[in-house]
Amino acid sequence: MKIYSLLEALGCAGVAFALLVAAPMTGQAKASDEGNGPLTAAAPAKALAGLVGRVTPEYAGRVRFILDATKQSSDISADEGRNGILITAPSVRECARAYGYYLRHLAHVHLSWNGDNRTAAQFMIPEQPVSVPATLPMNFAFNYCTLSYTGAHWSQKRWLKEIDRLALNGFRYVLVTSGLEKVWQGFLSDIGAKSSASSFIANPCYSAWWNMGNLEGEGGPVSAGLIEKEAKLGRAIVKRLLDLGMEPVLQGYVGFVPHDYSQHKSDILPQGRWVGDYVRPAVMRPDSEAFARLAEAWYKNIREVYGITPTAFGGDLFHEGGSTGGANLEQCAKAVQTAMQNAAPNSVWFLQAWAGNPKTELLRGTDPDHTVILALEKNLSADNGFTRHYLGRPYVWCELANFGGNHGLFGGFGLLEKATGDLGGASGFGLLSEGIETNPIYYELFFERISNRDLIDRDDFLKRTVLSRYGSTDPDLVRALHLLADSVYSPNGMREGCPESILCARPSLDANKASTWSDPRVFYNPDDVLQAGRLMLEAAKKDGKLMKSSGFRYDLADVCRQVLAEKARAILPQCKAAVGNQKKFASKSAEFMELFPLTADILATHECFLLGHFLEGAALREARSKGEMTRNLRRLITTWAPRITPLNDYAHRQLAELIRHYYMPRWAAFFRAHNAGDKEASVREDVVTNNGERIVTRIRNDKNVESIELSFPTAKIPLLHKPNGNLLQLAERVLK
Repeated sequence: MKIYSLLEALGCAGVAFALLVAAPMTGQAKASDEGNGPLTAAAPAKALAGLVGRVTPEYAGRVRFILDATKQSSDISADEGRNGILITAPSVRECARAYGYYLRHLAHVHLSWNGDNRTAAQFMIPEQPVSVPATLPMNFAFNYCTLSYTGAHWSQKRWLKEIDRLALNGFRYVLVTSGLEKVWQGFLSDIGAKSSASSFIANPCYSAWWNMGNLEGEGGPVSAGLIEKEAKLGRAIVKRLLDLGMEPVLQGYVGFVPHDYSQHKSDILPQGRWVGDYVRPAVMRPDSEAFARLAEAWYKNIREVYGITPTAFGGDLFHEGGSTGGANLEQCAKAVQTAMQNAAPNSVWFLQAWAGNPKTELLRGTDPDHTVILALEKNLSADNGFTRHYLGRPYVWCELANFGGNHGLFGGFGLLEKATGDLGGASGFGLLSEGIETNPIYYELFFERISNRDLIDRDDFLKRTVLSRYGSTDPDLVRALHLLADSVYSPNGMREGCPESILCARPSLDANKASTWSDPRVFYNPDDVLQAGRLMLEAAKKDGKLMKSSGFRYDLADVCRQVLAEKARAILPQCKAAVGNQKKFASKSAEFMELFPLTADILATHECFLLGHFLEGAALREARSKGEMTRNLRRLITTWAPRITPLNDYAHRQLAELIRHYYMPRWAAFFRAHNAGDKEASVREDVVTNNGERIVTRIRNDKNVESIELSFPTAKIPLLHKPNGNLLQLAERVLK
């Protein structure tokens, strides 16, 4: 087989690369000739050298890749005479995935959102070639909501690190929304609506719901500097994806225009209002003559901003209760996809299957060869499966374990452990949780599932996880994770995320959850979490090296946080039962309030639980010091809207400063009023209809609490940027 090029000792990683049988990367985004100039992928050797150098610089000079397009699979073998490893794969993307498999299964290098670990790592040279299990062709990353609830606090450096992680785990498609502000700016100018830009373009913290057609302009007006920064970030994201053989999924045009757009009025479908009384963008009927002209303008601006002609688009028609206005959905789908194909021949349209969408009539209008459905799934119970049906359209099975980025132990062990075989027809797995920087044990299992069709042995998986994540073989740690896997990580039915901590709930003696749509039922035995924490604590006392593992410290703090949340759930009903007995009520409410500083102290021991650390990346994305990102992000994770609505606390987080300076003052104000004998606050009822579900919410008109809530986005509070405190001592206090 002829070797076309051999490049050795490239970059800081010293990766050698041989290219065998040169062949184009099918599906790779094509360069554009317009605007800011084309973005093209780096040479494969340079891209893979960069990946190894960034992720494992200690393996410099010991990794070599051979790209052989004739191969159907990837393998890892000893690189004879070089004291290194040789990875042979059919594409750059598969080279990266094979290296990720090597790090996880052979070298025991653990990479996580919540603490990397190399204490058990060793450069392992296999005696015999190791075949990397095949993965499905369409693994997909990110929900629109992920990019606001999670991605809004990512700096460019953090974004590029995330793309490396996605490459190592075998993802092909990645949703990108950074830069759409500039696309919209140019598009509105082109269609004669330039004056609407300042009131229409939303802050990136709210871009998810803006680009899904739920609201306009929230968090704006967006400064010109931030628009330019986001465009630069979007191009950097796209560039890194192309370098590693992945494909950016950019926003397709589905007809959105400002709700007051004055042209072609007879062809515009008003969309009414979304949750929280937000005005939705209007929709230009895709089956109208005007739509094609608008779509052409949209795709021109996509090419100019990102520098590529994309191969994949997102975008949903009539998302979460949008009004079809009697339009012919089949014809609408055909028109949307025709415009996509005109702009980018052979491109793929990804549609989210969520809350009744896409409707059957719309599906009929799509081209089966160029349409993929993202099947969002929040039922992670063991009795669920992976098979779905969408009129023969291929689909990606997408986990949806987290809503809003809430902290709480949760996952789907019983489901993800199943032997998947052909997955019932799925074409890939999707990482679509709204908040993904949580529950690292569950996500480790999810990433394992991507390259494994067989039944996953729980005990073997947990032993490997303890070794790689903690650098330990202590059987007590394995038993601790078994307790969690058997209980809090194994839901028994459909539910929307984790049981929420009532410490984060808007104060009420009847509080049993924090957000409107969550399920208050506790489906596991809280004592299992307590016992797991005690096993972890005893292991840490035996082995002082455990506390050097960031992953172990995170998990121990997370379990302690959960134990305190369960304690709060037990005490609050006792407070209610004491109403009428002032002395007893004061005692019980004081006991409840003691949980806040203890929880905050526990959280302060790890950087992943610090609000100051959380906001750092958002601050780096701001233009100068306007504070438009951090201010909006602080609001998103508290009241969500600039007023009190059913969206309040949807994206609540258990971060040290939030616990101490937001949730604790709310409850303190509530209990002070009760202890003073103040008259009970009045309650208003709101009827919320969303995702086809009608919910009656009861919101207390408590001015003291509301004042704390609405002032928080700009409130001066001490922010933590580095962890502090003695976790072992605090854990002893909580768990003993």
